[in-house]
Amino acid sequence: MLKSKINLNVAGSNIYRFIKRLKNNNIEILNIDKFSDDKINITIYKKDYDKLLSLKTVYDIEVCNYNGFAKMQRSLINNKFIIISIFFALICLYVLTNMIFSIDVITNDSAMETKIRTELSNFGVKKYNFKKDYNSLQKIKTEILNKYRNELEWIEIENIGTKYIVRYEPRLTTDNVEDTPLRHIIAKKDAVITDLNISSGQIIKNLGSYVKKGDIIVSGYISLNESVKDTVSSSGTVYGETWYNVKITYPNRYYESYETGNEKKVFVINFLTKQIELFNFNKYKTKNIRDNILLKNNILPIYFSYQTQKETKVIDENNTEEELIKKAVNAAKTKIEEKLQSNEYIKNYKILNKTKNKNSITLNIFFSVIENITNYQEIDKYGENSDAENKNMIE
Repeated sequence: MLKSKINLNVAGSNIYRFIKRLKNNNIEILNIDKFSDDKINITIYKKDYDKLLSLKTVYDIEVCNYNGFAKMQRSLINNKFIIISIFFALICLYVLTNMIFSIDVITNDSAMETKIRTELSNFGVKKYNFKKDYNSLQKIKTEILNKYRNELEWIEIENIGTKYIVRYEPRLTTDNVEDTPLRHIIAKKDAVITDLNISSGQIIKNLGSYVKKGDIIVSGYISLNESVKDTVSSSGTVYGETWYNVKITYPNRYYESYETGNEKKVFVINFLTKQIELFNFNKYKTKNIRDNILLKNNILPIYFSYQTQKETKVIDENNTEEELIKKAVNAAKTKIEEKLQSNEYIKNYKILNKTKNKNSITLNIFFSVIENITNYQEIDKYGENSDAENKNMIE
């Protein structure tokens, strides 16, 4: 067994008498280092130290060191707050790395997402709960599939760090598709036709034709020799050149800070003004932080926290007039392009006028845009409502 020892400095006259007195009181001297006739350094067992203090003596006795178990005990006492902090930090780290902080259901079906989240919650798979083992997750997946066998083909629950990602495949059902109604293709807006891709119907307006909103481009009435022979559902796509007049003001100096949508969870040790991020190897340059303190020491300037970090992007511009015009045009383009669909695009633009003042520039910009101008108008089968209007549409 490791015995506790104490190293003492003793000062006083007639040191030899002091040593003799220790031996007479059964205090074992383990080691003696003599410095002078009136000063020595001795090592005794800690259990004998209290006996030594009880002896009436005129000598000056000073503890200079502990050895063995006493040294270990003393070190633990002196560093108890650090040891306790590390111990609790390790416990928190273990607990938090085995806890779920978010559940993502990959879907565009909000109703199905609600059903899945409800089922997961019923089985204890929810935020701030401990992770389930593999067998438990397999059982949960089976239960959900059995309950929604008519809606789900399969479901997968994947554990990534402190997150569950849930993916599923909906079960395909065959719906009765109604017949397409009889119809004309008409212009959605004023335009010059640039492209016609028609699979059925009789083309009334050709490439390069100017049409107003509501004009018939492809008729559902098929005519021959000025006589209607059949009624069909016109189908196809019509593109046309349309026009926009955009007024936009852009500031000389522009500052913006916004979140990119990227987010991560990080454990952090905070010491004074320094932060040590654990296992974060790809740090954000700028970020918004929500700090959740897990462990704090009221004596030491150190605490352990769990941060939600959201990446931000900062734009800080001080523009020349040339840069202002370019950026104002791009901003106007972006405003239009946000409304465009696939295969639609800006064909050309022209700055009609500009106004420059102290803090900004204002541009009036004319855009020509190629857009899908296809729209539909339902019709009756020719002859069922034989009125002059139907015939006029063909002409």
